[in-house]
Amino acid sequence: MPNQFIKLHRSKLKPVSRLCSFCAAVGLMLYGLAAPAVATAAVEHVLVIGCDGLGAVGITGTNTPVLHQLMRQGAWTLRARAVMPTSSSPNWASMIMGAGPEQHGVTSNDWQTNKFEIAPLVTGQGGMFPTIFGMLREQRPRSIIACVYDWDGFGRLLESRAPDILENVPNAVATVRRAREVIIGRRPTFTFVHLDSVDHAGHASGWKSPEYFLAVEQADRLVGDLLAALSEADIREKTVVLVTADHGGKGKSHGGLSMDELEIPWILTGPGVRQGHAITSEVNIYDTAATLAKIFKLTPPAAWIGRPVTEAFGR
Repeated sequence: MPNQFIKLHRSKLKPVSRLCSFCAAVGLMLYGLAAPAVATAAVEHVLVIGCDGLGAVGITGTNTPVLHQLMRQGAWTLRARAVMPTSSSPNWASMIMGAGPEQHGVTSNDWQTNKFEIAPLVTGQGGMFPTIFGMLREQRPRSIIACVYDWDGFGRLLESRAPDILENVPNAVATVRRAREVIIGRRPTFTFVHLDSVDHAGHASGWKSPEYFLAVEQADRLVGDLLAALSEADIREKTVVLVTADHGGKGKSHGGLSMDELEIPWILTGPGVRQGHAITSEVNIYDTAATLAKIFKLTPPAAWIGRPVTEAFGR
């Protein structure tokens, strides 16, 4: 309550009214103390774990205990949407570029910086549409940035000079082993880990096959290994973790128009993130970069169309 209001009306307040006003003031103070912290107040590190081919249909009540624990600890949706076409390159690009194929021009797995059908709206570092990696390097140049990826096609989608560590390590288990070494040894500001084993199982045996669900179960354990690395590095409590995917699948393929191919998980946890909250607002894959920019307190490029998933954070 403004001081001038109290001064002007104090003479007219009865004892009970004064008590009520005092209680209200105390209540407001306590509410302020109990309110969730600002979303990025205690964040010093971010870990993104991208599981290639992990459609929302792959997450069941029994095969993903680690992901379900993260869902209880954070904010999540199993109805985030990929972009069309539901192929790897367009969607990984959209995730880290904060825009869709119409803006960044990555329309297929054949894309290269010098081989494309649609030119990017803008080009930044490395002659490509700006990514969250480039934005972090540009605006927070002292950041330690690491990207360890399983699928060899991922590395071409970001500015090669932006990360301190940019390594292709085939095989999901080996990728996580290397990522653990990086996390424990370097404690990066931003770590991006790409895993490809779930997508392999989908293509080999079919999405929704027993082999597919077993691959998701293995990926879940690998996520747990990465979380353990954060604890070993003594940065777990200062780290925002996001687990998500590029697309799902149907039959033994993806790239089509089904919801099984389009819907992906988006699970966020860490300082300032709401706990056990099922996100009801729409989440698109390109909102990931915008959300990371919010966490890192970066100014996103004007060409990005993604929006931060503000519902995931404490109010």
